[in-house]
Amino acid sequence: MFGPLPRLHRLLVILTALVVGLLSGVWMVEALDAPALIGAGIGWGLLAGLLLNYVLLHDFHHRARPVRVRRH
Repeated sequence: MFGPLPRLHRLLVILTALVVGLLSGVWMVEALDAPALIGAGIGWGLLAGLLLNYVLLHDFHHRARPVRVRRH
């Protein structure tokens, strides 16, 4: 989606998405007023951050590869 990003920028995207996911999980627990579920909220938030990273950084375009011919 972003094309070939430099390593530093990829790391910044990953860290930002994980922090946003983590904070959204904590916010969700606070909104539900269930402090006993803080661990589950953090876990779901980190999972959401990982999925967001995959969507943001994965290249969904298939590149054509040259055909290899085996000759015996």
